[in-house]
Amino acid sequence: MREYKFKRGFQATQERLEEMLKKHFGSFEKDGEFFVVKEFGGIQELRAKIDGKVLLVETKTRLVDNDTALKTIKAYNRFLEELTGYTAKERQKMLRKEVESI
Repeated sequence: MREYKFKRGFQATQERLEEMLKKHFGSFEKDGEFFVVKEFGGIQELRAKIDGKVLLVETKTRLVDNDTALKTIKAYNRFLEELTGYTAKERQKMLRKEVESI
């Protein structure tokens, strides 16, 4: 499960998570405290929830052609950027820092 922090000024609320899932993936289901997106491009299942000021996301992927894979990655990155405020490049930099500190 991946953890994503929220940039200052970006609210970590269930309502925003629901809104962004609907906007970027079309539909979702609620499974306990998780929001679940099924069958979107190369994503077989995406499970997300807000825990305090952190977004927790778990994805299961499936093999698809390159074009579908690129569209899926772009949609996922837009979703994360709009929700958390961090671009893919900023998230990569934060992940590198975490890995180096271990």
